Amino acid sequence: MKNIDNSREHYLKKFRAENRLDDIFPESADMINKTGRQIVEIIKKEDLTYEQAYASLQYAYNLLKYQSNFVKIPKD
Repeated sequence: MKNIDNSREHYLKKFRAENRLDDIFPESADMINKTGRQIVEIIKKEDLTYEQAYASLQYAYNLLKYQSNFVKIPKD
């Protein structure tokens, strides 16, 4: 059980940073906000706890990171 608690704490710490989307992605902040709200609605619909939600977000991040290895970047 202690190992599970440590893993949960690790996930929660990874998502502490708050970034202003308007500063980082000014051209797509509205779309990013909309997508984020949709993700939160799915989490609510699934009735996840905060810890489960953060773990799901971490899993999604890791999956996207893995899949990015297979994305082709267009050449200029």
